[in-house]
Amino acid sequence: MNETSMKKLVDKMHDLPYHRFIGLRIRSWEYGRSELTFPLSESTRNAYGAVHGGIYYTACDLAAFIATATLLPDDYFSVTSDINVSVMAAVLEGNLTVRCTVLKRGKRNCYADSRVFDKDGNLVAISRITKAIVPVPRHGNKEEQHLDRSGRS
Repeated sequence: MNETSMKKLVDKMHDLPYHRFIGLRIRSWEYGRSELTFPLSESTRNAYGAVHGGIYYTACDLAAFIATATLLPDDYFSVTSDINVSVMAAVLEGNLTVRCTVLKRGKRNCYADSRVFDKDGNLVAISRITKAIVPVPRHGNKEEQHLDRSGRS
């Protein structure tokens, strides 16, 4: 994806309500890599005051989405087909940083590694993510949207 398209994508990602709610910020992206941050807040904590596991999932997945996007043409994007997140430490304060590297890009899949670090640079979570590469959906006219599989309306 070219730099202009990446900037538009990142702006859209920052503007999504859930991402705003948890404070996710995409700090950088380059070919096959990304970095983002998010703060601990009432919106990201579990009942014990530590980062909620679902937040790690979200952050690792988003980092992989951005890193993968840097490798794709503008008319393709990636969707998660598999993700495994291992949390290795409870984090109670500070901002977290997520760094993702695409390990391999194939014709139909990308394989990525996302790592989460606490404010002191300690590794606190790691994720392996498989992203399927798919064409960007195009919204056709109403006639096309109402066709059944046989091609009849």
